[in-house]
Amino acid sequence: MQEQEENYEGTEFMNKSVEDLFLGVQETYSEAQQRAQEESKTFARTEYFRMDKLGVYNLRVLPIAPSKDGSIDRKSYEYPVHQLLLEIEKPSSGSKQSYVYATVPRATDAGYSVDLIDTYRKAAVAEAKENGEDKLAEKIGGGSFGGGLKYTYGHALYIFDMNERAKGVQLLTLSHAQFKDLDERKFKLWQKKLAKNSSAVCPISSVYNAYPVEIEKKKNGNKTEYLISIDNESDVDALSKDELNALLNAPRIPEIIYRYTRYQFEATIEFLKQCDAKYGLSVMETDEMKEVIDQLGSELPKDDTSSFSFDKRNKDAKENAENTSISLDELWNRYEDLKDKGLGDKTEEGQELRTLIRSYIEQEGLSIRVTRSTTNVELLETIEKSLQDQPEQEVDPEDETKEEPGDTEPEKPTRTRNRR
Repeated sequence: MQEQEENYEGTEFMNKSVEDLFLGVQETYSEAQQRAQEESKTFARTEYFRMDKLGVYNLRVLPIAPSKDGSIDRKSYEYPVHQLLLEIEKPSSGSKQSYVYATVPRATDAGYSVDLIDTYRKAAVAEAKENGEDKLAEKIGGGSFGGGLKYTYGHALYIFDMNERAKGVQLLTLSHAQFKDLDERKFKLWQKKLAKNSSAVCPISSVYNAYPVEIEKKKNGNKTEYLISIDNESDVDALSKDELNALLNAPRIPEIIYRYTRYQFEATIEFLKQCDAKYGLSVMETDEMKEVIDQLGSELPKDDTSSFSFDKRNKDAKENAENTSISLDELWNRYEDLKDKGLGDKTEEGQELRTLIRSYIEQEGLSIRVTRSTTNVELLETIEKSLQDQPEQEVDPEDETKEEPGDTEPEKPTRTRNRR
């Protein structure tokens, strides 16, 4: 009996301890709410805002959100970003070429010690010069619109589309020229506000006192321009508590623009191997490139199991495709760069642009037929009209086949366009 009582007392003690353990870890309402917000942030998809149509865009620039403890890594509304759109040719037994596209940021911006593209670009320029190919060296060292490997420089920021605010937080990337224009206008207006109120806050990104930003995409003759202004005649815009929560729970901009995965690492290696073949170089065989590849590969997270594949059914390829988009402005800039260099549609560079145009048409789901007799500039203008919901231009109904090198060069178009 004594033994049974001891067991009972021990059981009672144990039960009380277990109960206390469970009571001590019960989730409170605020904890449950925070967990739900973290989970929704993890699975949140980033909406990208693009200005593909002519017209006025009314935007509400959003401030960079602090962390939960109130700290912040950058007091601003934007993050600078260096990116390159890789065009990687898929293996094919036929005569028609097809490509896979991947957007990669500079790896050193993502916190890694080395970058494959910067290293390759520097070595490739040096090798081309040693071979007496100064024009090739200039091309490789130049911007991507001219077929080079120099990263594009832009600025990423979160915005609300004030005409469709219910869409929520969207990511906008401005070119460096567009950003400088906006920033200069911001400072001029801010200085005027400070003259009246010494505690005036940022006039375009503050929480409660921000003016709308207007970006008008318009035609000026044959040129396309972006006119940026701050509508300080309107009432100031205040963010609601729900909007602040949405911004707080949105993925941090660096998590999006500086994301560098094993997929991008492997895609870059394949891309640079093709650059070697395209340029007639052997940079990828050098000890320097092999060491940089090994170094960056060793720094990637071990739990990153993504991998590059030409198979569209590959999960990583699908995810990358969702985050890789070609803009109409990029196509126009590439076209203008080729025109400035006297490179027509039948050149290698012209055919690369045509491939990008096809990809853009598929990306946007446009009902535009690409035919043999339609020039690149005609396709671009048809796309522009289609996006404006205007009747499409009539094009040759003949189904296009790959142009032969001996085809007659089409008459050079006279269209000019403003560089951004």
